[in-house]
Amino acid sequence: MHKYAIAGIGAAVLVLLAGGAVYVFSHSRAPVPESGFVASTTPEAPSGVVTDAAPGIPAGDKQYENVAYHFSLDFPGDLTWHEYHENGGALTVTFHKEDDSNGGFQIYITPYTDTQVTAARFRLDEPSGVKLSPTAVVIDGTPASMFFSTNAIMGDTREVWFIKNGFLYEVTTYKELDSWLAGIMQTWKFL
Repeated sequence: MHKYAIAGIGAAVLVLLAGGAVYVFSHSRAPVPESGFVASTTPEAPSGVVTDAAPGIPAGDKQYENVAYHFSLDFPGDLTWHEYHENGGALTVTFHKEDDSNGGFQIYITPYTDTQVTAARFRLDEPSGVKLSPTAVVIDGTPASMFFSTNAIMGDTREVWFIKNGFLYEVTTYKELDSWLAGIMQTWKFL
């Protein structure tokens, strides 16, 4: 995985030198570091809140709630969370293990006015262009698309994308954590 990280970093530097980074930064997700989860882009106060003892949460789990982005979900208590505010009102929230092992997921949220994910938006947010085994699922009453993809840093991924309340939500984890993420997504609630 190290050689992919070095190649990815080298490619990012070339893009920056070529001047294309201005467009990429203002129109897509933040760069992904070696751990596979997004790096800080703009330091701002968190918009979400985490609680330990919300009613109905299994022992040891926590609940993340973000009123500004209209959702909450439960997550394993051994994960650390961070928010990264991005250009255009977008937000990335990462949930990962402290030791940066392959145990975590991230949620990318961006304002979105279309009712379906366009091909152009997919290419913008999923540079690999890979969308394998798409499956229709429902997240708290909202239609969603679940699929496998890939990227140079994380390798094979499981993703769930859906649109609600004027936002496009993109949830990503490692492919081998597919069923683990499914359990977390069952706790997703729109506010």
